[in-house]
Amino acid sequence: MESMTFPASRRRFLRVAVSAAAMVPRLARAQDAATPSGEVDMFASMIKTLGEPKYASRIGADEAARYADRVPPALVRFWVEHGRGAYFDGLYWICDPAPFDAVLELIFDGDPEFSPSDMTVVAHSAFGFLKVWHRQRRQMNVHLLQSTVFNPPASSWHDARTGQAFSEAFSVSTFVSTGRWEFEQEDRDLLAAAAARHGALQPGEVYGFFPALQLGGSHAVENVKRVKAPEHFAILAQLERFKLTRLTPPDPPAFPYGHVEFVRFIGRPDRR
Repeated sequence: MESMTFPASRRRFLRVAVSAAAMVPRLARAQDAATPSGEVDMFASMIKTLGEPKYASRIGADEAARYADRVPPALVRFWVEHGRGAYFDGLYWICDPAPFDAVLELIFDGDPEFSPSDMTVVAHSAFGFLKVWHRQRRQMNVHLLQSTVFNPPASSWHDARTGQAFSEAFSVSTFVSTGRWEFEQEDRDLLAAAAARHGALQPGEVYGFFPALQLGGSHAVENVKRVKAPEHFAILAQLERFKLTRLTPPDPPAFPYGHVEFVRFIGRPDRR
C-alpha cells in the first residue's frame, strides 16, 4: 500500500477524527463509573459544557420519523430537543443531512463496499470535513479538501475489555458531539480571518478555497470565499476520485501514532 503524507494544516481534521474515535470511549468510561456499561450521554455533556447550538433549528415529528431508520434515536432526540446548529462561531455545524445526500451519491455511487443509502451526513466543519453516520459501520469521515474517506475499524466502537459493542446511542453521541479538543488554534485563526474578510457564516454556508486545493490552490485566507455548503461540497466531490484510507499501527519513532495509508479508490471499480 502507498503511504500518504499530508501537510499539517490540511490533515488536522482527519487526524483529530481518527484519534477521537479511539480516545473518546475510554475517556467517557473513566468519567462515568456510575453506569454499569460505563456509557455516558456525550450530547448532554456537550450541552452542559458548550451550551445550546447557535442558530438551532429543531425538527418536528414528521422529519424525526423520516430519519428513524437512518440514524440512532439518540441523535433524532437531540435534533428534536436541541436542534441543528453551530458551535465555535460556525467552525462546527450539526447539520440537516438532506442537502448533502447528493454529495454522498457523487462520491460513493457504485462503490462495492459503501452504499450512499446507508450513510447520512450528520455534521461538517466550516471548511469541508464531513462526519457521516453509516448504519452498519457507524462512523465515517469524509475530507472534501483532500478527497479522502476514513472509516475507523469496528474495534473503535467495541469495549476493549469485554469485546462488547458500545450502544449506538453512545457511539453517535461521541461521534457527533464536539469540544475544544477537536480544533486547534490554527483552525480558529483561519475562521476568524475568513469571517473578518467575508462575514460570519450563516446556516447553510461554508468557506471555500478558490482555486480548490485539488486544483493547486493554497490553504490561505486570501483564497477563501463564503459560499453555499451543498453546492460547494458537490463541486469538491467531483474534482477527483476519493481515496479510502486507514491508519496504520504505531511505528515509532517516525510514526508514534501510525500514519495515514492509501487503501483503494472509492466509487465504481471501472471508473477512471
